[in-house]
Amino acid sequence: MDTRKIVLLAAASMCLSTAAQGVTLVQTNDAGFYNNSIGTTLNNTNGGDTSTGYFPVTNDSTVNFPTPPDLSTASAALGNWLTDPLHLNSNWNHLSSIPNFWTPGTEVAVMYEFDTLGATGVHASFGVDNGIFVWLDGNYLFGARAAGTHVPGEYQIPVGDLTAGTHFLQLLLEDHGVTDGYDVLITGEEFTPGPGPGDGQAPEPATLALLGIALAALASQQRRKMRR
Repeated sequence: MDTRKIVLLAAASMCLSTAAQGVTLVQTNDAGFYNNSIGTTLNNTNGGDTSTGYFPVTNDSTVNFPTPPDLSTASAALGNWLTDPLHLNSNWNHLSSIPNFWTPGTEVAVMYEFDTLGATGVHASFGVDNGIFVWLDGNYLFGARAAGTHVPGEYQIPVGDLTAGTHFLQLLLEDHGVTDGYDVLITGEEFTPGPGPGDGQAPEPATLALLGIALAALASQQRRKMRR
């Protein structure tokens, strides 16, 4: 086969694999926003003194929470983090890496901001010791609590497709034992449709870079031939 065809086919293959491969959108120690000012404000609220309540002081019974908790008692600490995440109050710290631990016996809030050019088949995976409540762009996804240490993949949540743009993953973490910790992994299949004939779309930067490599290789081969 003509060497030029081989180079171009290789570049095309690289472009297709880049567009089709799964991507990690969020993982535990990514940069994000951290709020540890809640303390014990939520303890014993939302029926927390029972085995099925949201914020017990000592009980680690296994419970799923299909509806979000009432966070009004922590509103001063949290601010409008669910409704206006671009304007957080002074209790939030922007960290280069979010810790996966906090003071036992307290609750903390975490928020990750991420951008996507569009993602399909988005999937969320969590592990926590002991309780977690999850929102995406202010929309409640799920909440749960169980005894034991945090195990990656303890909770698996299909999210679906995300539109292009900025998104916010918002977590409230609770613990009432002597240890704590959590893990989060959000993945998806990123897709960036290439321009069709006459559709007026510009090629994506990654595609341009790969094609540039191929063209550079072709030019180098042509120069070598001319020197012979």
